[in-house]
Amino acid sequence: MFRGSCLNKLYSGYLVVQASISCISLFLSESRYRIMESESLKILLRNLAPFTEEELDGAMERFFPESLSRNDFFCKAGRIADRIAYVNSGVLRSFYLINGKETTTFFQLPGSMAVALPSFLQLIPSQENIQALEDTELIVINRNELYQLYENSWKWQQVGRILMEQYYIRLEEHMISLQSETAIDRYQRLATHSPEVIQSVQLQYIASYLGISPETLSRIRKTK
Repeated sequence: MFRGSCLNKLYSGYLVVQASISCISLFLSESRYRIMESESLKILLRNLAPFTEEELDGAMERFFPESLSRNDFFCKAGRIADRIAYVNSGVLRSFYLINGKETTTFFQLPGSMAVALPSFLQLIPSQENIQALEDTELIVINRNELYQLYENSWKWQQVGRILMEQYYIRLEEHMISLQSETAIDRYQRLATHSPEVIQSVQLQYIASYLGISPETLSRIRKTK
């Protein structure tokens, strides 16, 4: 009986050790995964401001990963968009609902940032929706955390300024394109600058972005 009790205790101890090892392995695995995920974001940030590795490592503690399944929303119209995301993998679509019709304005591909900017800046309900077109991995930071980084370093202020400039330049270029270019020219521009969109995004969303019907888009694609 004494022997049986000892064996039970040893077995219980073995299970505890194994559980601890499993937890440590999981923690290390998740840590390595987060480090690998954040490396591409660090490269982007280094291209925007002269960060040191120590500065970026400290800032990364304010970010967190978020997974979206296909059709999940990162931002929904009517809610305050108080987060900004770096797209690590997958594709997002920004769109507005106008007179019951969806109008696509942006596609966010890996390596780009996703934010409903007017809502983010003014803390007002968003008119914009941002939705995953496929399973998507994001690296996210809350507005309050980002603004603390702004307060702590001019480098982060520079990052915010450049990203905002890029956002509005891209938006204005698209608006001008819709008014001044033919449908064929708009399609060719998209195919040249963002071939990943042509290859992976559903036709109806591409057509909405180009301001044409899916039928017109199909005819254009047949001529290419």
